[in-house]
Amino acid sequence: MKWPTARITHIGLTVGDLDAAIAFFTRALGMRVMKRAAGRFATLSFGYQHHDIALLPAPPGTPRSRGLGMHHVCLDFQDYESWVRAYGRLVDAGVEIERVVDHRTGVGIYFSDPEGNNFEVWYEAFPTMEEAIENGHQMSEEFEENHIGYAVDQAQLYRDYQRLLTKDVLKPELELA
Repeated sequence: MKWPTARITHIGLTVGDLDAAIAFFTRALGMRVMKRAAGRFATLSFGYQHHDIALLPAPPGTPRSRGLGMHHVCLDFQDYESWVRAYGRLVDAGVEIERVVDHRTGVGIYFSDPEGNNFEVWYEAFPTMEEAIENGHQMSEEFEENHIGYAVDQAQLYRDYQRLLTKDVLKPELELA
């Protein structure tokens, strides 16, 4: 079977308060506003493409819903240092971290934005996607018991973030809880 030549380029989120959503993504994740039409939309970027997230205001009176639908959006932070910085920014911004999980193919930080949309900040464990595809499905005995993954020590993760702020070099060595 031939793999399709497609990729996800950005996500679009419907939000109740456009200004609050912009403030959250710029403060908590360090994104920059690329385009904005007051009250109509905003596009934000991490700096690698013209936009990673498009924010669109919901019509007045739109009910907030939870349940069926999108579970989460994953944001890939491509290297350990960037991933640790994202964790620290989230914590410093007062974002409640739901959990940090070592999935063995990578590590995810789970949280919600002010609108209740679930996000994961990801750090890939394999150096190439080819290796991840080839090896990511293999399950060790410990993962047969818990196929989702294992909790990461968030106190250690924050200490790694603080070390980054003092310009120390980090290595991707996670301590499992």
